[in-house]
Amino acid sequence: MVLRGLLRRASGRVARSRALARRLFGIDFPPRDDSGARYFDLTTPVLVSLVAPRLRPGTRLLDMGTGAFATIGLALWRRTGCDVVATDVRPELVRKAQANVDANHAPIRVVEARFYDGVEGEFDCVTFNAPYVPSSFLSRSDPQSDGGPEGTIIIEGFLDAFAAKGGRATAYLGVNRLFVPREKVELLIGRRAGLGLIDVRRRWPWPVDVYVLTRTVRT
Repeated sequence: MVLRGLLRRASGRVARSRALARRLFGIDFPPRDDSGARYFDLTTPVLVSLVAPRLRPGTRLLDMGTGAFATIGLALWRRTGCDVVATDVRPELVRKAQANVDANHAPIRVVEARFYDGVEGEFDCVTFNAPYVPSSFLSRSDPQSDGGPEGTIIIEGFLDAFAAKGGRATAYLGVNRLFVPREKVELLIGRRAGLGLIDVRRRWPWPVDVYVLTRTVRT
């Protein structure tokens, strides 16, 4: 528990560095305001580095939970030329994300949505940097990180939504294993009919698991 608390504080400081965010992702970011929003977290660079080689111009990407800066969607568009729709459930984050998309002159649409609700069209790829921090680790309200008592509430909601959605997309779910271990996530995946776990990928030195998911029943 002490290690996880120290890691969260240290990573929070790193994730608020505008210069580092620019270097990691190759996109522009505005100066941070006083909202406490982070440019990225530990799962972000892992998701971007693992997903980018699987995209190309014209690939349809849905980036769920894009946050205040649409970091994953922008970084993957910049690297691959893919077609991106980014979503977030909080309207203030949607506004900020769209502003950053516009500042980077990117053809990305940012939509207020929870999972697939209100999102039109079919996608080849879905990325989701899930809130995975158990509530007890948060000293104040932080909806971008709060994963509920066990750190799994939003993950479970995503798995249910992805299993229910028709189509042929491959999903990449990023989770910090120091907060939600692999065996717990794999158990949640195994309980859901229609989901197939293709692989669990890691990138040293990040303590991140990326779960590569597909639907076993396609429509």
